[in-house]
Amino acid sequence: MTDATIGVGGSPAVDRPHVVVVGGGLAGLAAAAALARDDMRITLLEARRRAGGRAASFEDPVAGGLVDACQHVAMGCCTNFLDLCRQTGISPALRLDRTLWFIGPDGARAACTPSRHLPAPLHLLPLLGAMRHFSWREKLALAIGMLRLARHRDADRGRQPATARAWLTGVGQPESVIRLFWQPVLESALGESIDLVSVAASRKVVVDAFLAHHAATDLLVPVEPLGNLFGVRLAGWLERRGVGVLAGRGVTAIARGPGGRAVGVRFGDEHLAADAVIVAVPWRQAARVVPDVVPAADERLAGSPITAVHLWFDRDCIDLDHAVLVGRVSQWVFRPAAVEGRPPGYCQVVISASRGIADDRERLVSTVVSELREVFPAARRATVVDARVVTDPTAVLSVRPGVDAVRPPAETAVPGLFLAGDWTATGWPSTMEGAVRSGRLAALAVGRSLGVDVPPLTADLPRNLLVRLLVGPSDPHGG
Repeated sequence: MTDATIGVGGSPAVDRPHVVVVGGGLAGLAAAAALARDDMRITLLEARRRAGGRAASFEDPVAGGLVDACQHVAMGCCTNFLDLCRQTGISPALRLDRTLWFIGPDGARAACTPSRHLPAPLHLLPLLGAMRHFSWREKLALAIGMLRLARHRDADRGRQPATARAWLTGVGQPESVIRLFWQPVLESALGESIDLVSVAASRKVVVDAFLAHHAATDLLVPVEPLGNLFGVRLAGWLERRGVGVLAGRGVTAIARGPGGRAVGVRFGDEHLAADAVIVAVPWRQAARVVPDVVPAADERLAGSPITAVHLWFDRDCIDLDHAVLVGRVSQWVFRPAAVEGRPPGYCQVVISASRGIADDRERLVSTVVSELREVFPAARRATVVDARVVTDPTAVLSVRPGVDAVRPPAETAVPGLFLAGDWTATGWPSTMEGAVRSGRLAALAVGRSLGVDVPPLTADLPRNLLVRLLVGPSDPHGG
């Protein structure tokens, strides 16, 4: 296909505006889903063989099928991601878990389940009470710390230390609470070290994922490989609605017309004309395609690595679906849902902010296996059949102090050109929710430019009076 006057997805052009979405990750998929309607033509271009972006899977001979490169988990506060899953019919592939397991340094297990009956934020009392690795004094300090962070306001930030660890230390959080709660929780949620993340991003986690609503802490865990969930099922939903999903098309340039307006894209020797273009790729790639629009990467716009250690034992030895391992190199262990034909014994350990730890693969695997054997007795009798270490050096945007000042909005200074991606200005950290919000924000901006109605963002979970008194109302823009 070389000309946008040719109908995409089997529909004739008939003067319908044509939007090209560059990038088939969650941001691009969400943008295409928001724009999929009878009076528009949408073409989504993905450089890889399959859509899905970083929410991807790989074929593994030991597993006998697809294995997720890195486990992805959503929470109840991820309203736009969950709405996209409902919209496209893939919600049944997300398992709802209300209990978050913490395994302390001594191996003691804590089943932390927020109450469905107490109003927020009191619904967290059972969760705090279940943390057996903390004394009551430490639990009280943690509760006070959460409330102080939730009440942290923009006007106060100039008088507060810049990073999460500095702020937590400054307000008197015990080192044990920082190491055994704040560090694993914030680093898992934000994908970055608490020595680097901003106080604002940390507050976002505490308020939206814990305090705001009794359903906010729900875990939604995919029970199908991500490559199938997003690359096949979600992409297939788009195609059935007339969206042209074209894989293996790596866009190299944005075509510009009079006045610099974006009028199409180029990939290889081909040109595809468009009335609007959404660039929904990671920021480094976007900077190569539209260097005059995307800010240059510097210490404020940087990536953070995430490492997944894939282990195949000769038998099942992890007896929990998932658990947070505190005080260890291993941060979160997952036992994926059983899949027909997949041999037993597989698990995945995810380590956020993993700078340097994957340099020595054998040492990392040995450390992770040793830690699993410390807390899962069945693993002591199991033999490791195979291991694989997968690291994405720029898995997420590092939400450091100052990053919000350089995250660009969806609408650019170039007419007809729009940006999406979890690195753009969504008001959210670099998560699946942030990616979906970015795609929907870009779709809204396209709709305004073309005079087309596009559905608004899904609202945040509602906050009751007590939550509003403690932390304020929800920000309608997600910030």
